[in-house]
Amino acid sequence: MNTKQVKLFLLIADIKSFSKAAELEALTQPAVTQQIMRLEKEMGSTLFRRKHKRIELTKKGKLFYKFAKNMLSMVDNLEKEMTIIDKGDESYLRIGSSHIPTSGLLYRKIAEFKKQHPNAYIIYELNDTENITYMVQNGIIDLGFVGAIMNNELNYTSFSGDELKLVSHKEFDIPTEITLARLKEIPLIINQKESGVRRFLEKKLEEYNVFFSDLNIISEIGLPEALVSIIRHGVGCAFIPSIILEREKKQWDLKVIHIKNFSAYRSYYSITKKGAVLSKLAQSFLDSFVTSE
Repeated sequence: MNTKQVKLFLLIADIKSFSKAAELEALTQPAVTQQIMRLEKEMGSTLFRRKHKRIELTKKGKLFYKFAKNMLSMVDNLEKEMTIIDKGDESYLRIGSSHIPTSGLLYRKIAEFKKQHPNAYIIYELNDTENITYMVQNGIIDLGFVGAIMNNELNYTSFSGDELKLVSHKEFDIPTEITLARLKEIPLIINQKESGVRRFLEKKLEEYNVFFSDLNIISEIGLPEALVSIIRHGVGCAFIPSIILEREKKQWDLKVIHIKNFSAYRSYYSITKKGAVLSKLAQSFLDSFVTSE
């Protein structure tokens, strides 16, 4: 698999047209088709299908799209790091986080750290918890910041936290206090499986002998902000991190539903690979991050 094929695949997936992709890349359409056929042969799967004269990703194509995006990002970072090493300057810091811990705190820390270390070259990855964990485990990034423990091969250090709260639109027909038994009946929207929020919520509910299979789950959505947008239209309820909820409640169109005898407080964690020796720069950033907020 070469990066040119992957970039071409992503372009076609985004604009949904082989002919337009050929035009943008100054290629003939047969050449574009041939490149994609080679990629599909290498992957052993059909990635695109035609439907009503439109191009759509297959189920495996959608999976490949996600990892192709990550792969190109990693290749780009590798090229940047190679350039830094060629220049004899290894003062770079590779960090990444899932979506929730970045709510103000991480960006502020990066800005403060950059002021203290003006020569530092900071490479930052934003992804879901599962992928950030993978990147730390495989040495793609030095430090990760996530909202759930997913891998016992990593070191986890708690640095902050919030609480998952059940939320709906204020006009949604549900009381402001329910039992766990009632939770099983209401239409519920949850995060996708790669999310740290979902992983934590699933484990927390299991502590109360409530399982996802017991719930009336009607949809899976990516980011918590997307869940908020959906429930604002009166479509069910969702568990939203309090750090996001405090910001979203300013519109006064949401209500929090208290669940009797249930609490879903969680920690955020910095993660490093066990046995890995951090650079002085990485250790300095980690120390500044976990010792103060």
